[in-house]
This record gives sequence, structure tokens and C-alpha cells, in this order.
Amino acid sequence: MIPKDSSYEKLLLLQVAAGDEQAFRNLTIQYSGLVFKFIYQHLEDRPLAEEIVQDIFVKLWLTRETLAHIDSFRSFLLIVCRNHAFNAIKKMVRERNREWEWNQDTGHPEEGDAHQRELLLILVDEAVDHLPPQQQKAWILCRRNGLKYDQAATEMHVSKDAVKKYLQYANAAIKKYISNKLPIYLQ
Repeated sequence: MIPKDSSYEKLLLLQVAAGDEQAFRNLTIQYSGLVFKFIYQHLEDRPLAEEIVQDIFVKLWLTRETLAHIDSFRSFLLIVCRNHAFNAIKKMVRERNREWEWNQDTGHPEEGDAHQRELLLILVDEAVDHLPPQQQKAWILCRRNGLKYDQAATEMHVSKDAVKKYLQYANAAIKKYISNKLPIYLQ
């Protein structure tokens, strides 16, 4: 159970920052359950969640000197957890995409690939529908219709650099959308 007393937490963080291993053990015991629960809720993969919890606490120990300056450790820790979970989701998406591309290149698509490809295409379509108008138009012209940047720029009455920027923002928004939706669809 995590004590509600912020002076106890501050003292514990100061001790950890000074290199006190017992204080770090106490901090780990107090917060590892919360960290695991948070990570597992987002990934729903127990071994991966356990690995990420361990990574988080190793990183905390390696950067322990910074802990002395933290006012709300719980808030700080949840932000660290969110970032680790998000990075893990992005990594899973990249790995699935690489696997799918490899299967396409080698001509050996697996049985589940058609379903995954269809799911990914649906998610991309949904993400494109949520883009701002100029980003959406640039993405459709270049990615779906295969126009070159200068052709899309002419059609949109903007510069080639503007098209590049719209695509950059669109791609980032699409990746974020898919990363947020993917765990829901994988259930």
C-alpha cells in the first residue's frame, strides 16, 4: 500500500537519489503493483508488461539523482508508464507491419494476414477521415492516387513544401490513431 503522506514520499525519493538501495527497494515494492496494472491495462500482455515494469524501475535507478526534484512521484511515474506503453504499442505495430511486408515480399502470406491487412486498412481509412481537410487532401492525392508532391501541390494550389508538411502531419496523426485503436481491435 502506498502511503498518502507526501513528506514520507519526498524523504524516500531523497534517499533513493542519494543511492540508498533499501529505499529504492521500498519504492519499488510500493509502486510496482500500480505500474504493472497501468501497463497491463494498455498492452494486455503479461510477460511484456512485466518486462516493461522491470525496465521502468531499472531506468529509475539509473537516473535516481533526478528523483530528488520530483514533487509528485505518482504523477511522474504514470507519465513514464504511459510513455513506455505507447512506445511498446508503436513497436508492436512496426513489427507487425514488417512481418506483413516480409510475407508479401516473399510470397508467403500467412492465413491471419488477410484479416490483419483488412483491419489495418480500415484503421487507416478511419484515421484519414479524422484528418484536417488539407492534410486529408494531400494524403489522398499522394498516397491513394499516387500523385507526386509537385502534382498534388498544383492541384491543391499550394507549394510542394506545404504538401510535404501536410503529409508529415497526416502520417504522424494516422500512426497515433492506429496505435491508440490497435489494442482494442486485437482483443
